[in-house]
Amino acid sequence: MTNLVEFGTPAAMPPSERRLLLVFDGGNAPGYASVAVALTEEASRRGYEVWAATEGFRSLTADATSEPRFERLIVSRRERYALLAKGIPARSMGRRVLDAGSDFRSERYLGFHDERNRRAAAETLRTQGFSHLVGVGGNGTFEGLRALLGEMSPRLPTGFMNVSIDNDLAGDRAIGFLSGVEAGATIARGLYEDAYTHKRIYLLEMMGNRSGRHALHCGVAARAHLIVLPFFQFPDAVLRETAAALSRADYALVVVAEGYERERRAREMPGASASEFLRRQLEAAGLVDSAQKRVIAEPFSRYLRGVRPAFLEISAAYVKASLLFDAFEEGGTEVMPFVLASNDVGVRPFHLVAREDRVERAFLPLLARLQIPGFSTWIRDNFTSEKTSL
Repeated sequence: MTNLVEFGTPAAMPPSERRLLLVFDGGNAPGYASVAVALTEEASRRGYEVWAATEGFRSLTADATSEPRFERLIVSRRERYALLAKGIPARSMGRRVLDAGSDFRSERYLGFHDERNRRAAAETLRTQGFSHLVGVGGNGTFEGLRALLGEMSPRLPTGFMNVSIDNDLAGDRAIGFLSGVEAGATIARGLYEDAYTHKRIYLLEMMGNRSGRHALHCGVAARAHLIVLPFFQFPDAVLRETAAALSRADYALVVVAEGYERERRAREMPGASASEFLRRQLEAAGLVDSAQKRVIAEPFSRYLRGVRPAFLEISAAYVKASLLFDAFEEGGTEVMPFVLASNDVGVRPFHLVAREDRVERAFLPLLARLQIPGFSTWIRDNFTSEKTSL
């Protein structure tokens, strides 16, 4: 005898022409819960039966590790109780719009690179009777969704909601990006003020594995004295000039993206953070840590992935949900709603959505507030021509 309740699957429900599955995947970002609530409210209002995969793409395959694999999403608690009484796993989303994190996810599912798992996922969608599919995440989730579509016959009406701290898809402002910048810049500015108070040099590591867009925006907003992007590889002359400028400064905040010199660090200093690696480079170039002026490498923390979303992100989530279901109602499929500004909204077909995580060229003159002519010249010569990819 067991106390565990065995819940029914979507296939156990009466057939529905509007059975929607939400698949949340990729790295966590502020706003996943907001999107889940917005999609649940808007879809329920339009007569959809809404389900979520409890572990993202993994739940659609034999690699699923938790039961139930699917949960019914509804708005009210009363409806949840009625569904639970019928053996249907249900979750009320009515008051969760500000929640941090996400209930419906796992570690990134690398098994979805395997065609066999994608074929199995397509078969699961068919056997469970889903009529519509919406993916939620960043570029990796988007590419996974497109790969899954290739295994469907016929293809379900499909949409995508862009949620990412990295803001790595062109033509949209990802939900989570602004909240991430707000949280990151708050920490950076706090260290700036501590540096001012105690006359220190802080080297703060921030998110930015490839392009450094998050580190760039946080650093500019916090008025960092120097911002180091992940694709930089400084010549010795630039390091010496930078070390000299920091030595002359009363205090300074340096923001360094987590991907800075990643391959070289792995070879020369395994386990060293980007901030510590830069500190040692500058130390070798002449920047001295002393009792009078501390030079401190601050380690990076991913806590900001779990902060609550800003209200502006929530409003964007609702606008995007409305745009997506309008597109479904008009017979559209394979579309991503976008919100760039109050009057710049709409939907884009999947074939017009591309990865775009490069830093914005207009921000490059703001990378250094100290007088470092060699650094500025090096940036101009290597990263400001129209042919240069950033």
